[in-house]
Amino acid sequence: MSSFNISLTPAQFEFTAQPGATIIQAYEITNNSDNTIFLSSSVEPWIPSGIDGNVSYANIIANPKIIFSLNNADLNLGQGFNLQPQEKRQLVLKIKVDPQSELKDHYYTFFINQTSIGTLESQQNSTQASGKIGSHILLSVSNSEQQSSKAEIKNFKVFPKIKDIFLTPINFQAEINNSTDYFFKTDGQITINKNDLKTNETRLMPSNILAHHSRSISCIANSTDPKAPPTSVNCTLNPPLWPGSYTATLSLDPSISSKPITVSFFVFPFSLIGLLGIIFILFWILKTHPSVRAIHESPLQ
Repeated sequence: MSSFNISLTPAQFEFTAQPGATIIQAYEITNNSDNTIFLSSSVEPWIPSGIDGNVSYANIIANPKIIFSLNNADLNLGQGFNLQPQEKRQLVLKIKVDPQSELKDHYYTFFINQTSIGTLESQQNSTQASGKIGSHILLSVSNSEQQSSKAEIKNFKVFPKIKDIFLTPINFQAEINNSTDYFFKTDGQITINKNDLKTNETRLMPSNILAHHSRSISCIANSTDPKAPPTSVNCTLNPPLWPGSYTATLSLDPSISSKPITVSFFVFPFSLIGLLGIIFILFWILKTHPSVRAIHESPLQ
């Protein structure tokens, strides 16, 4: 069997649709290998799992009011097809939203499955998948194009609370809870103040917070390339820092109804005091130790 080496674009599809609407989304599948591969398509529902952006497909019942099919004239959803080496093919997914569909978010993944069976005829209705690649579908069924967003910032922590001016970064952790029926993105920032003056600001990575779910924050990495896509990193404040008392305020953009949260931390010159202490001790030893004094006081021979 051929190795699993295919790509699928787009990687994620987000859409707001009214009840009764039909959505058409084109996907491009590419065989990046040097062999002919045998594929099929499927759609599976999922729910968020944990606070780190993971999902679960286990025991999830598909909503019968959200109907999926392929809009390709020669191919049905689940039907097998093959791709020659380096060949590309477009599949067009059709999503029909029932007029009685519930007004809320619905989460699915459009999968391209590689099978171990080498003929198109035997692939029909086959479940012997050897690998798969998926594109998430975040579908908001709503009567309005814009949904109100309401969030709660939870467990905003800074560590260490007391740190040295040079050693180790300051780390920030928090969770954003979405209390609405629709997902939104974590647009916001962590603002650092010292003596009521802003000294630093870090933008949050715009990750999706799914309906009635929490997600941990991450921040956007600094980049010298303005055209580069944003990269997610842990939220940190790197040394050196001036000694003193600081506050860190986590706030979301005004479009998201939420209350900012502030925590405090202290920067203390431990390493500088330690270095001065070592210098003082060495100087004291040189001045007071008898053997050292004898060397300094003996005449030149």
